[in-house]
Amino acid sequence: MLINPGRLWSSIMEIAEIGKIPGGGCRRLSLSPEDGAARDLFARWCREAGCTVEVDAFGNMFAIRRGIAESDRLVMTGSHLDTQPVGGRFDGIYGVLAGLEVVRTLNDLGLQTDRSVVVANWTNEEGARFSAAQTGSKGFAGQVSREEAYRLRTTDGLSFGEALNQIGYAGDGGPRPEQLACYLESHIEQGPVLEAAGKTIGIVESAQAARWYQVAVTGETRHAGTTPANRRRDAFMAASAFAVESRRQLLGMDPDIRFTIGRMELGTNAPNTVPGQASFTIDMRFPEDQVLNLAETLLRDVLSEVDQREGTRSRLQTTHLVPTVRFDADLVREVEVLAGDKGMRLSSGAMHDACAIAAIAPAAMIFVPSRDGISHHQDEWLEPSDAAIGADLLYKVIESKAKAATPLGSV
Repeated sequence: MLINPGRLWSSIMEIAEIGKIPGGGCRRLSLSPEDGAARDLFARWCREAGCTVEVDAFGNMFAIRRGIAESDRLVMTGSHLDTQPVGGRFDGIYGVLAGLEVVRTLNDLGLQTDRSVVVANWTNEEGARFSAAQTGSKGFAGQVSREEAYRLRTTDGLSFGEALNQIGYAGDGGPRPEQLACYLESHIEQGPVLEAAGKTIGIVESAQAARWYQVAVTGETRHAGTTPANRRRDAFMAASAFAVESRRQLLGMDPDIRFTIGRMELGTNAPNTVPGQASFTIDMRFPEDQVLNLAETLLRDVLSEVDQREGTRSRLQTTHLVPTVRFDADLVREVEVLAGDKGMRLSSGAMHDACAIAAIAPAAMIFVPSRDGISHHQDEWLEPSDAAIGADLLYKVIESKAKAATPLGSV
């Protein structure tokens, strides 16, 4: 093993202290003060490792270890430092710090690379605070404009642009998409497949399609005690009927469709008032885009039927769309060869920044096991030994792609 396992683990645990919550998890919502503090620490570590740190208009951070061929294309790795509201210590963070460990290991070994090596921290991958996930990586890839990103708002009204300025991470630097030779992302699996198979490395071939929706239901706000059942236009009951019926029909279409309503808000939110407004999110995923096309039609039909029955008016709006991603076959094969018998091929059920970058450059992912498949929760756990094996594999792939063969001081 070439990387330093203890240093990697220590760095992960130190970042985990920022935004620490009871139970051992983390709450570092994107562009919050906690996210800003984690960014500051990461930037300091990168500079101490000899990197130049640049920030682009989306707040994406790029730690650049310059290669000999300055004009040559870049080898990039990374992930994200932001978490879910009740998140774990490894989702996203592992990939960022595994990338930093690659840089530190190149320094330890006294190696210069032909190509520059870049470690990225992408902004708002989770989409928990600003409801459009992968904002930074999609912005870098040209799939979201700066204007679109800056219009995103938190539930308390703060805009993406205002939040960037508040923590001091609104920039105008960073590499250009056309400079990328390839992109590799290390990540915890967030599922049970590797653990069940007794494997340490997941070689990710693809990622399933995902779509997010925002639904607004409008009824009538009325007194809970004086309004008869047949005179009510209850937005919550309409939303509930939609949820139950949609789930039933979607599972009938295909039992592997993932349908989740993760957030619901009521307009009045009072115990003795019939709610006149309800707003909720939908997260829907499946490996094939055409199945999600049919599923979306089904959702709209169910919503229309519920409105007619309940006397409500509803609007369904798409807020985030990720098509099925196939990662670069040659890069996947290279990861597989270096992983040897520790690895197995699999598909990702979750969205990742690599999914956005795959549209503009050869990309691949390396998974390491999640205990019991738990993620987006404070019980999320990655064994230190598995963290080290995954980071060591990342180092070997990046060393190969960046052509690390020149001892420092010999050029």
